[in-house]
Amino acid sequence: MRPADDLLADLDPDQTRAVTHGEGPLLVVAGAGSGKTRVLTYRIAWLLAKGLARPHEVLAVTFTNKAAREMVERVERLLGAPPRGGFVGTFHRFALQLLRTHPREVGLPQRFAIADEDDQRRIVEGALKKLSIATSQLTPRAARSRISGAKNALLSPKQFAETARAYPDRLVADVYAAYQEELAAAGAVDFDDMLLLAVRLLEREEGIKKGLVERFRWLLVDEYQDTNAAQARLLELLSGPRPNLTVVGDEDQSIYRWRGAVVENILRFDEAYPGAAIVTLGRNYRSAEPILKAAAGVIANNRNRRPKKLTSQAGAGTPVVLVQAADEADEARIVAEEIDRLRATVPPGEIAVLFRINAQSRPFEAELVRRAIPYVVVGGIRFWERAEVKDAIAYLRLLVAPDDTLAFRRAIHVPARGIGAATMEILEKAAAEQGVSLPEAARGLPETLSNRARLAVAGFFELLTALRETAASEPVDHVVAALLDRSGLLAQYGAVDEEDRSRRANLDQLVAAAAEAVERGSDLTGFMDEVALLTDADQRASGQAVQLSTLHAAKGLEFEAVFLAGLEDGLLPLRRDGQLDPDDEEEERRLAYVGMTRAKRRLTLTWARARRLHGQLMAGRPSPFLLEVPREVLDDRTAALGRDPFRSHLPPPSGGAAARYGRPGAAPPAPSDFPARGDGGQGTGHKGPAHPDGWRPGLKVRHAAFGSGVILQVQGTGAQTRLVVYFDRAGRKTLIPSLAKLERA
Repeated sequence: MRPADDLLADLDPDQTRAVTHGEGPLLVVAGAGSGKTRVLTYRIAWLLAKGLARPHEVLAVTFTNKAAREMVERVERLLGAPPRGGFVGTFHRFALQLLRTHPREVGLPQRFAIADEDDQRRIVEGALKKLSIATSQLTPRAARSRISGAKNALLSPKQFAETARAYPDRLVADVYAAYQEELAAAGAVDFDDMLLLAVRLLEREEGIKKGLVERFRWLLVDEYQDTNAAQARLLELLSGPRPNLTVVGDEDQSIYRWRGAVVENILRFDEAYPGAAIVTLGRNYRSAEPILKAAAGVIANNRNRRPKKLTSQAGAGTPVVLVQAADEADEARIVAEEIDRLRATVPPGEIAVLFRINAQSRPFEAELVRRAIPYVVVGGIRFWERAEVKDAIAYLRLLVAPDDTLAFRRAIHVPARGIGAATMEILEKAAAEQGVSLPEAARGLPETLSNRARLAVAGFFELLTALRETAASEPVDHVVAALLDRSGLLAQYGAVDEEDRSRRANLDQLVAAAAEAVERGSDLTGFMDEVALLTDADQRASGQAVQLSTLHAAKGLEFEAVFLAGLEDGLLPLRRDGQLDPDDEEEERRLAYVGMTRAKRRLTLTWARARRLHGQLMAGRPSPFLLEVPREVLDDRTAALGRDPFRSHLPPPSGGAAARYGRPGAAPPAPSDFPARGDGGQGTGHKGPAHPDGWRPGLKVRHAAFGSGVILQVQGTGAQTRLVVYFDRAGRKTLIPSLAKLERA
């Protein structure tokens, strides 16, 4: 075993103070990139090497199995032997082991089952049906989310019902009670039950609690800022009257409030554990100085935090780049160009594009595919592979190829229309006997179908016929919008929880993708060909691919170069119906801080003057968080064009950054504020030479139908000339000048 004093040679002074803390509670405030995992593993190793702890007396908990495995491996490397007998794992793993040992004490059968996500969904759907609650009142996903939140807050169905005052809350209370009854009847628990029942067990069984407290004399917790009420209570029960509890975390990186995390757990640690020592890790080993200063300037505006100063150990580095784009397509093009340039010196796997919501990935995916740059979506699936998008694409494929059997098998079931396995078996049999495609057999409505099934299948084909008629006369984006509306694909996501909102946003992005195809002159068949090519271009070489990620999924990762996209008010911070309460605003600022501190050497911040959101082109306003970045660390590419990206948007400062903004999309962008590019969006940003016919970026024009606008780009020459124009009323359009009859304004 490595001597304890030798371990300390690897640590800086702050880390050493944390690692060598003796008995009693300890809070290690570990800022971004300051070595929190190192402190946790070295503290375990130091306690064991020093003889203060024996392996079976150590209980270390974290949030992922991967993190737990890495912790064990690091301790083993430090000591030269595995720490056998203790527990290193997730909260849920510890709770499950406890329940497996003592099931009867909490009313569980000896061999209780664990309900997975599909089981939970089916049980909730059954409860809604049993209670005659329509999905328009409460969706299964929203109900499950609320039930999970109640359990994380240690509320039983009865306790939740007692606090339910509003009608929607009373509906959830009824579903929660029915859901638990069904779980009990099945002899099962869900993941949230594991923590809740473990807490109940230790609260009720003093002997069991005393035994665990005496055994686990040293408790260590990673990512303490992400703990919920149940996890904090479990630790409190295990700590005993003289707690040797070490928690490591950073309130500035608490970004999971929406799934139950309570940031107050870390902020009030010294109140919950009087006399606790607090050590702040002040050295950042990840990010260059300009990046660290930029992130610090933003997070300093949060009130609910401990002030801390991080100093960079990574060197001076280059300034943080600020880029203004015309819209999301322009933003993706600018970022992709820079990624293409960076690939000469930076491995693709060390480059990341981060954004607030999944739907933002689509334009970046399209640009990277066009440039043959491999990419992978971190913590999620590619836009064109998302279930809700594939459902809609299946309908569109049937409009183009009515006998597409694979598309039929998918589309016929979404949304649910009462066509089950028995109906499909009849249709498959008819197709085989007649030697025709499955859709053709289905159109014949076999006589063996029940009346209900015949009506459902006939209604499906009536819908396709109506949509096909729309496609014959309307542009592709109108067809997609009509499909989402008439089919019920959009309505099935009620936008009442985070996942529903994300799915609706993805479907909105599908409409946006179709609108861009229209601008390129594509019809429905052309659009489907483009989609097929994008879907097939799926090279996911791990470590050799650019990373596309939401900010939530990027937590814990780091990259040489980071592009933080969509820094607009309403998107980051994300506003629901224009509203943002103070707690939500602080969490959104923490998300921005997490995104910025993923970067090691290069950080680029981008925002767009216009963006398609919820199927509409909205005017963009720079995020208030951009105002909080110290200007001295910025390489402001927009300012280099002779424009201040903020001045045209904001009244004189008063009352803090958030007070300087109204609702997003409140006013259309002034055409003169768009970046003027004289080379198709590829060049320096000055107005550039005029086109032989007199067209040039920045020129104001007028169209008989679209009204006033400004030219953003001039593409091609002669008969191939195309003008990308932003109109005040109609948004971005790509026009052939000889046909569009544009007038100079």
